[in-house]
Amino acid sequence: MSAFVYIQITDIPRPLTDTAARRIDGDTHAALIAFIGCPLVGVESADEVEFPFPRAIEIRESLVSWLVHWGICFRVVM
Repeated sequence: MSAFVYIQITDIPRPLTDTAARRIDGDTHAALIAFIGCPLVGVESADEVEFPFPRAIEIRESLVSWLVHWGICFRVVM
């Protein structure tokens, strides 16, 4: 079973959005976004960013710590 983390674009602090790296994936044409300090690359849509929710405890804890550090509300969907 796969799980994903979703965050609203409006919940992302301005310093993160201003410095985010964006590109379009050549194979899937998904809009990818990478934030400074975030351990994963997300897929950006019009109103939210989706990250895979890692099974590896270390990466999962790192992602959750990064979200909490920046005060970003998130939801996990399985």
